Amino acid sequence: MNFLHATAAALLVTTLSGCATVQYGDQDTAARLRELKPVAGKTSLYVCREAAAFVGAGNRTTAIVDSRAIGTLKPNNFAHTLVDPGAHSVFIKRNPGGDSGVLELQTQAGEVAIVWVGMTGAGFGVLTVDNFSSRAEAEKCVRGAEYAVQAMP
Repeated sequence: MNFLHATAAALLVTTLSGCATVQYGDQDTAARLRELKPVAGKTSLYVCREAAAFVGAGNRTTAIVDSRAIGTLKPNNFAHTLVDPGAHSVFIKRNPGGDSGVLELQTQAGEVAIVWVGMTGAGFGVLTVDNFSSRAEAEKCVRGAEYAVQAMP
């Protein structure tokens, strides 16, 4: 019986480790991005996945902005991209699983926009994208998270 438990535990750890593969950006870029400075003529767009307990933590998620992958995220990670001012769509591709709903944004030049990624239902619901409830929460998410870029498949 102990062998069965050990085998099941090893399989679970291997599965979750493989799903949560991310690639981090360099430390200097991460520090600069955490300053949340606007960029003239562009929108600085962040997608920040909130910290989470074990539930949902093993899911590999990819932040998609305007049909382009900008970063592979796990809890307590953020991705960043510069976009032209205007209409944009943001969603999360989840593996295993499916896509989140699409959040439509209208951005302005010089704006720093931050999108929330998390699990509804206190971690037992659906992975989703949304607006933060306050600017302070949005900035706290980015400043406390690690900068992730698009991981190689």
